[in-house]
Amino acid sequence: MVFFLRSKSYGDAVLTGINLGGDTDTTDAVTGGLAGIYWYEGIPNKWKGEIARKDDIYKLVLDFYDSIY
Repeated sequence: MVFFLRSKSYGDAVLTGINLGGDTDTTDAVTGGLAGIYWYEGIPNKWKGEIARKDDIYKLVLDFYDSIY
């Protein structure tokens, strides 16, 4: 995933992963996760708005955080 290291934004990383072809759903699941952590603020609001069950995911993250601290 050298392309992730060479990307300059979230969108750039994800679109590069898609354009590689092959098993794009797996490639971009990993790429999107890494890029989302690194460039969270750079994820387009439209894309953030379409995340299914976002409130449930947020609660899980908070519960996990509380369990380790």
